[in-house]
Amino acid sequence: MLSTAFGPPHNSYNAVRLIAALSVVLSHSLLLGLNSPSYDPLSWAAYDLGATAVNVFFVISGAMLTHSVLERGLGRFVRNRFLRIYPALIVSAAFVALLIGPFATDASLWEYYSYSQTWFYPLNVAWNFEGAALPSMFEHGRYPGNVNVPLWTIKYEILSYIVFGTAAAFGFLRYRAAVTIAWAVFGLALFTDVGVDPTGETPLESLFRFAFAFLTGVLARRFGEITPLRFGWAIAALALAVAGTGTRFGEVTWIIGIGYAALYIGAKNWGRIAKFARRHDLSYGIYLMAWPVQQVLTREPIWLGPQVAVLFLLSSIIAGSLAYLSWNFVERPTLRRKAPVSEKES
Repeated sequence: MLSTAFGPPHNSYNAVRLIAALSVVLSHSLLLGLNSPSYDPLSWAAYDLGATAVNVFFVISGAMLTHSVLERGLGRFVRNRFLRIYPALIVSAAFVALLIGPFATDASLWEYYSYSQTWFYPLNVAWNFEGAALPSMFEHGRYPGNVNVPLWTIKYEILSYIVFGTAAAFGFLRYRAAVTIAWAVFGLALFTDVGVDPTGETPLESLFRFAFAFLTGVLARRFGEITPLRFGWAIAALALAVAGTGTRFGEVTWIIGIGYAALYIGAKNWGRIAKFARRHDLSYGIYLMAWPVQQVLTREPIWLGPQVAVLFLLSSIIAGSLAYLSWNFVERPTLRRKAPVSEKES
């Protein structure tokens, strides 16, 4: 049952998140290397590869946080979530501004470091996320001026934490009916295409999407005692995701189907891969660093041969190495400051 799937060292959810982070890197490699979203392997689905991976993050996060609150109580929830998000975010932003920026700006070195925008970038990222800018950064890249686009999802993650923590504090998490109603409301909003813009995903639609994905994880764990994790069910869930493609149910069925499959796969013990991912949780660091690295690598048209494969390999190695440093010198030390009851919380 799902309720017994989160006890370390028996699960591989960190490994699933690592695969999801690398899937985002691959999706962006296809976008940057070929400059066309049509090459994405899931371009036919309700969500492409990168978006599907981010949905998986939200589903797993909802399930794991619910498990933590049910098993250990709310504790120092706000403090713990802050420590999980902000130290690595600010340090990675400082690294981008001070060490990557000089290689990616059209400004002279003196000009770049003389701008206050450069020095205040880490603080700007803390509240403005993807909207934070650097002087003349990536002006001749594939996406001019976009320093770190993937950060746009983090504000929705923080919003999920705020609403979840508030609901748990007021006792709503105790009531399965309340969780079910909230899940159904956001699913209905996603299904009815409220706030949809045919030219792209609006902030309102993103809110419905991420809330529904997060609540899918919350609901699954809240019914964890009666939710079996079986191979046949995972295949049926994937079939549901595919069956809904091209219909008005597409976004909803894709999140439910892929979400259940991710929960099933993560409940298995992957052996050494799972052990490594538990010891070195690189997914967040890779997510934070991969886009700036990829923008630097594609700044000049130097690619020959299988450019996407080269870009994916190089960016994964570089971002993975930076994520390793982030985990060992920033994330893990700060996570140790969590309340004792929450040391194993994701």
